[in-house]
Amino acid sequence: MQKILIGFIFFTSIFSVSPSQAQESDILPSTNITITGIADSDLMNQFTTILKEKEEKNYADIEKDSGEPQYINMNQFKTFLNLPYANTKNPRQQLDIIYPSVGNAPYKVIVNFHGGGWISGSRKSANHAVVMLATQQGYAVVNVGYRLATEAVWPAQLYDAKAAIRFIRAHARKYRLNTNNIVVWGNSAGGHIASMLAATNGMKEMEDLSMGYEKYSSDVQGVVSFYGISDVTDMGNEGVKYANALLGFNVQDNPEKARTANPIEYVSEDFPPIFILHGTNDQIVPFEQSVKFAEKINRITGRNQAQLKLMIKAKHGDKNIKSVENIDESLNFVDKIMYPDRKNPYRTKRYKEIKITTEVE
Repeated sequence: MQKILIGFIFFTSIFSVSPSQAQESDILPSTNITITGIADSDLMNQFTTILKEKEEKNYADIEKDSGEPQYINMNQFKTFLNLPYANTKNPRQQLDIIYPSVGNAPYKVIVNFHGGGWISGSRKSANHAVVMLATQQGYAVVNVGYRLATEAVWPAQLYDAKAAIRFIRAHARKYRLNTNNIVVWGNSAGGHIASMLAATNGMKEMEDLSMGYEKYSSDVQGVVSFYGISDVTDMGNEGVKYANALLGFNVQDNPEKARTANPIEYVSEDFPPIFILHGTNDQIVPFEQSVKFAEKINRITGRNQAQLKLMIKAKHGDKNIKSVENIDESLNFVDKIMYPDRKNPYRTKRYKEIKITTEVE
């Protein structure tokens, strides 16, 4: 029986009742318990069955602005904005550097990729404002834009992401950044891009070096993925259209070709540490994707490189996933990569709210 070497976050009473008993209960418990160790596939299947019986059937749309668009208010930070990273004038191929409010240069770097199902979203969107909390903990955050599938299909998005990482390293001294270790972060489609970066470290055939700075590495040393896609061929009914848009064809008709966009297909023994958060009521990206992804990473690397946190009943883009508690836990993970021999001297439990605006800068 295959063993799943993952740390699951779930509720202790899930397995203290039978599926039939669970059906009679109105709600699941609401307290997270961290459990680490070995779980066999039968236990995972039982867990999945119980959750599917209990969860609501509605879902949240792929992350996008609703109503009047809202953006991160950049006036609250020290920044360099709208920097072209691919020798083009395409506004999608630009990045913003946001400096920390504490600490000394050169600053350690988190690179963030926005969500939006590869067809929408913006690096300036308020949807990922919580990632900016990292600037209050000594980290510079670089928000990267990339070409949407409506402009260019896969692998254009990966080429853009790798070009952005190379640009950041090439200009590290100019922008006072420490790029020895780079952690990439992303929600949904952004989590997919971040995971693909990690999975294809060192694979020159997976980047377009003509986009510039070919002498610099696009390797990343860690990943934080919030409900990111690891298998475009295994999306929920509401997610298939986004995968089709990314690839430019029906992924269900041609799954072999589509697998070239799957981070799970490129897992090697050198895969860097990754922290994954996923809601079990995600109707767009099934949480089982993240379970399989984490399991494969830990099996192939032979280490607990993947940490998985499952949020019971949380939907795609759920605000509970983006809680300060989860951001703090994610930064604890990042700290271990950036400060392997000591504590992050700039960490605090005090987080100030990120200001939002309706005006884009």
